[in-house]
Amino acid sequence: MKILALNGSPRGAAGNTERMVQPFLEGARSAGAETEVLYVKDLRIGFCKGCFACWTATPGRCVQRDDMDMVLEKMDAADTLLWATPLYHFGMTAMLKAVMERTLPLADPHIVKAGDVYTHPGRSGKRFPQYLLFSNCGFPDQGHFEGLRAHFESLARASGEHGTIPAVFRAAGELLRQEEVRPHIQWYFDALRQAGKEYVEHGGISGETMEVLHRDLVPQEMYISQANAHWDSVLKGK
Repeated sequence: MKILALNGSPRGAAGNTERMVQPFLEGARSAGAETEVLYVKDLRIGFCKGCFACWTATPGRCVQRDDMDMVLEKMDAADTLLWATPLYHFGMTAMLKAVMERTLPLADPHIVKAGDVYTHPGRSGKRFPQYLLFSNCGFPDQGHFEGLRAHFESLARASGEHGTIPAVFRAAGELLRQEEVRPHIQWYFDALRQAGKEYVEHGGISGETMEVLHRDLVPQEMYISQANAHWDSVLKGK
């Protein structure tokens, strides 16, 4: 199995998103998978121009020559595509959304019905990887991810996957970078490794592991108190 991760964090390898992705990929490699991470912040990817040349003038190929050519090649070779993003305004980062929009050349312009929705079918001869979704945010609860979840579930329904994209959401994500906290939340990183191993060996993440992955890292009220105290300290020091 080949797993390609697209890290859409503007912090790249220094961000909290990376602290979710790497243990998962470690677990996947332990089960025999090949893995690769692309840091979108380091890529030169222009916005979709909405010209539809990839449907008309040059079917299947965007008129822009940039790093998206390489991304599409790697996507074509991957069995699984892991979309990884911090939560920005209840959605993915703009840079990751730009990558998603630039996958338009993979679609055929005709409109067809897939289940209960209308969509554009995949272009003939193109293979599509399975999707995974990882995200984290600075809020203490899981509810903030519902908009992002709905977006990817819509993509899944449109591709005939019945809205079943496995998703790992991490509230209180700022705790992932705090070394003094790590001994107390090592169980979470262990669960990410277990999830990667299960995904390769069984084609999915077990319900038991998912339950562990979505437990609170610390009590929510404790997190809120510490987060607000941190910002009070930062703002007073200006």
